[in-house]
Amino acid sequence: MSVKRVERRGKSYWRVQVIRGQTRIRRFLDRKSYLQRDALAIERQILDELEAQEREVQVGQGGRGQSEAEPARNTANGAGPRRGTTTAANPSSAMLSGVGDRHSTPSDLETPQDFARFDVFAERYLALQDPSKSDHRNKVRNIRLHLIPALGALTLKQINRRRIDELRISLRVQDGGPATSRRQKNRKEAPRSARRKGGPRSPKTINNILGTLRAVLNLACDYELLDRAPRIVFEKVAKRDPEFLDFAEADALIAATEPEWRLLVWTAIRTGLRRGELIELRWKDLSLDPEHAGIRVRRAVRQERDGSLTIKEPKGRRARTVPLTPSLANALREAQRDPNELVFPAEAGGHRHFAELYRVVKHAARAANLSKHVHPHMLRHTFASHCYMRRVPPQIVQKWLGHSSVTTTERYAHLRPDTDDELIAVLEGRCAFATG
Repeated sequence: MSVKRVERRGKSYWRVQVIRGQTRIRRFLDRKSYLQRDALAIERQILDELEAQEREVQVGQGGRGQSEAEPARNTANGAGPRRGTTTAANPSSAMLSGVGDRHSTPSDLETPQDFARFDVFAERYLALQDPSKSDHRNKVRNIRLHLIPALGALTLKQINRRRIDELRISLRVQDGGPATSRRQKNRKEAPRSARRKGGPRSPKTINNILGTLRAVLNLACDYELLDRAPRIVFEKVAKRDPEFLDFAEADALIAATEPEWRLLVWTAIRTGLRRGELIELRWKDLSLDPEHAGIRVRRAVRQERDGSLTIKEPKGRRARTVPLTPSLANALREAQRDPNELVFPAEAGGHRHFAELYRVVKHAARAANLSKHVHPHMLRHTFASHCYMRRVPPQIVQKWLGHSSVTTTERYAHLRPDTDDELIAVLEGRCAFATG
């Protein structure tokens, strides 16, 4: 048994292989979707299933007596057990990707019938997802509230382009659930934005549901349950530029923040840390050397549904270093305490909660007379926007923000000072030289 990295059909997979007696089971997992520890967990699951089935077979053999004589004669005659039958050498399980003899190839492995239905396989997809990821709740909601009610009774092979288009049309015309906001909770008249209030779903929401469907079907292809995934056409979404505070508005917000919170808001605007990273920041993560001051982002907190906070790796599971401006580094140096303590602890100790941070930012924006809808994540947008406006290269901004792709960072590219005039001048100079 082993978990090994292999290349197959131009793609990189984790090959999970379990050999037990005359049974060999292989499964190929896309390395873009699964970590090695996920593959090891699946290997352990396969072993547990095989051991459980062997125990069942042994218990059954104790009560059958001479009933094994006929299968034994068939084996002696060279017939052997037929594929798909349940024997000690060839168990069948809904949890396994396929069963074959020692000389079978991955393409020869049987398709488990229990995985043929979309609802069963969709639950398998959810079982393999990492609950600590930020999009896990959305995947669960998309599958159980939208995809299973619409496609659950179908087999995977029955889900074609026509049925997917019908799902897309139905999502357009159906009314979505109410999207509550704090302005509604506080009994204010107008919503804070154009969010849906029981009306049709937005194109972005529909695309999120279709994206989850595509991920399930791609996994079915990896399991060799489908030859290829049907094409999915997504809704067109109007791209909106992220809202941010300009330089004067950012300074006004920092000045209007209560002294207890001012250093936190200042750090958020000047480093672009996510709120969970700010709340979990500890003094040992800061390097306050005047020449090379910076923050090493190693951890973050996630708020669970019950309001509790869980410490986890930062988004993207990759530590990063963000430099500090000299003035911010000096302010942090004056407030420095024990290395293991939180930089921004609650009054009673421990972590602050996200709702508390939201209220403080809103109160500071109101005190600064800012007309924009200011929220904690907007401070991260502000940092990125200021970087582009100061001509920081996109690759550097990507590294500071912790984005996995520079495409995400390029949302702020329109804020870079226009260099067309400079480029045209260079081009004109080259043309003049060439003709001279």
